Amino acid sequence: MDIIILNKVEKKMENIYVSLDEARSEIKRRWNDVELKKRIEVELGEKFMPYFSEKPRAVLTKQVCVADNGFIFYYYCAKYVNAEPLALEFLGDIFVHFNEEKKGLGRPRLILEDGKKVIADMISVKENENKKLGECVLTTGENLVDFHHKLIDVSGYQIDVHDNTAWYNKIGHASDYYYFLLLHFVAHGILFDVFQMEEDESENSFTVKVVLPAVQKIEKQFGLKPLFFRLYPKNQTDEEDFYWWCYPPAVNKKIIEYAKENKLNFKKVDIL
Repeated sequence: MDIIILNKVEKKMENIYVSLDEARSEIKRRWNDVELKKRIEVELGEKFMPYFSEKPRAVLTKQVCVADNGFIFYYYCAKYVNAEPLALEFLGDIFVHFNEEKKGLGRPRLILEDGKKVIADMISVKENENKKLGECVLTTGENLVDFHHKLIDVSGYQIDVHDNTAWYNKIGHASDYYYFLLLHFVAHGILFDVFQMEEDESENSFTVKVVLPAVQKIEKQFGLKPLFFRLYPKNQTDEEDFYWWCYPPAVNKKIIEYAKENKLNFKKVDIL
């Protein structure tokens, strides 16, 4: 993609995020706008998710909800904006080795007692390749999703977690369902996410071809953009990036204990 076009698109994407204070006031205003909510719900029809009916929601859309440092940051932000935390998972998505986030579910980043940064090798990538995430298992035999859900309990933070696979599949591909997903964040909630922008056009296809058109369609029809809060800072160092992949102390300790008990290997990570 031409670098000038990329910069224009990236600027548009940056402008769609709101600050926490803006989110706090705006979600209150929109939630109390009964007519606006009614218009949104009529547009969604049977596609309206019932989780959004009784209270404003602060939402993470993840293949699997993970109790990492990003999750903790999100949780406190959700509480600040007075929206109830909700994770919408996609457990029917497929595990593939080239997706770093999916692979990271079975190879968590950890910090050992001596301060060394490591990755715990907890999954056979080959044996789980092309399986649904909900069917993937660790080398210990434990279900991958169950393992991470237990860690949410360890973190001590309560959050509603729902597998949204059936909703996605009923509508179709992301290009079909994304407009309806984002409609939930006009008056019923706030989405915590980062829409990636890379110089490689293939990496931009989702943001440019799916997200932006959905946002523009919503703004044209309702006069408002969906509420998005940027989940991670821009231009991070490798050290900062590693931090978001890591876990709060109690969870970090639990995973280390689990790995040692099951004689799993640690691989050292060198960060300059």
